[in-house]
Amino acid sequence: MKNLHINILKRLDRIINETAEHIHDFINSPSAFTRKRKLDAFTLIKTTLNMQGNSLEKELDDAFEDEDKLMTASAYVQQKSKLTSKCFEHILKMFNQELVNLQLLDHQYRLFAIDGSDFNQLFNPNSKTIITNQFPQPICQLHVNALYDLLNNTYHDCIFQPKAKMDERTAAIDMLNRLECGPYIVTMDRGYTSFNMIENCNRMPNCYYVIRTKTGSGGIKEIASLPDQEYDVDIGCRITISHRYYVTHHQYENIHLVKHKKKHYKKFRSKNTEDARWDFEDFCTVKFRACKFRINDPDSGKAEWEVVLTNLDRKDFPLSRMRDLYHLRWGIESSFRKLKYDLGCVQFHSKQDDFIEMEILAHMIMFNVNSQIS
Repeated sequence: MKNLHINILKRLDRIINETAEHIHDFINSPSAFTRKRKLDAFTLIKTTLNMQGNSLEKELDDAFEDEDKLMTASAYVQQKSKLTSKCFEHILKMFNQELVNLQLLDHQYRLFAIDGSDFNQLFNPNSKTIITNQFPQPICQLHVNALYDLLNNTYHDCIFQPKAKMDERTAAIDMLNRLECGPYIVTMDRGYTSFNMIENCNRMPNCYYVIRTKTGSGGIKEIASLPDQEYDVDIGCRITISHRYYVTHHQYENIHLVKHKKKHYKKFRSKNTEDARWDFEDFCTVKFRACKFRINDPDSGKAEWEVVLTNLDRKDFPLSRMRDLYHLRWGIESSFRKLKYDLGCVQFHSKQDDFIEMEILAHMIMFNVNSQIS
C-alpha cells in the first residue's frame, strides 16, 4: 500500500512538472513565467492543489515551512492570476488517462454518472455568476456539471455554468461528445430526460445510457400510459420541430412537438422546458427501451414506481438488473458530499470566478488521487 501511495504521488508530480514545462500552452500571456521567481509554475500549481479549507495565509504557511521561501498572500495571488483553469483541466485529463487497474462493468463497460451541484461564492459585483432575484440581497453561485466514473471513484470531466444560466442537458451532451473511451454506460437523473438527449446518445458511438424519467404528469405520454406493474417495452416516438405540422396533425397522429427555439419567437424559456435544444432533422423517430419497476417494499402499502430509459440489450440487462444498475448512480451524489466537505471545496480562497474554477478542478484532482490511494 505504501508503494502504491508513493507511485501515485510521483505520477501526479510528473504530470504537474510536464504541465509546468509547457505552461504557455495553458495560459494566455506569453510573458508570464519567463522570469525566474521563487514561486515558479510547478510550485504554484502544486501549492494550489494542496490547499484545503484554511485561510490563505495559513495554507501558505503550511506549504512553505522554510521562512526564506514563504510567500505572502499578495505574491501568491499575483502569480496565480497568470494561470488559467486550462492547466488544471489538463492535469485532470492526464491523470485520468494514466489510471491503472480500471474497473469495468461486466469486464466491458466504463460506468459513468452525470449530475450537477451548486457552489456558493463570496459576493463579487464583477462575477458572471450573480443571481439577482435572491432576498435580501444578490448572491454568487456556480453550477458544476460533472462526469463521474462510478466504479473507479474519479471525476472524469466537468463544465462550469453560472447557476442562473445553467443548462445541464447541453453540458451533459458536450461532456459525452468529448469523452474518449471504449464502450460505456452513462446514468442520469430525470432532470436530463429529453428527446434531444436520448437521440444524441443513440447516435454516439460506444454510448449506452440509463436515464430516469418522469412517470406521471409532465412526462412522455407513452411512459405515463404504462400500467402500474413491472414493464419492459421498446418505444418509438415521432418528433417534429414544426409547430404548424404539430397543430394540424396531432389530433389523429401520435407525434411530439419539440419546442425548439428556432421555431418559436419566445427568447427565454424555463429551465424545466421539455426541450430547448434539438440537433437533428425536422422529423425524427426517437427509439428507446422503457423499463418500469417498483422501488419500495411490496408490504409497505402503496406501490412506488420508477421508469428508466435505455438502449441496453434486455438479454444482458434484464429488468431486474436495470434497477440495480440505476441505483449505482448514487455514487456521484456521495462524491459531491466528499468533495465539498471532506476535501474542503466550500471554502474558497478568492471571490474571482477564474480562481474558484481553478480551486474546484484542483479539489477534483486531489479527490481522484485519494480515490486511487485508498
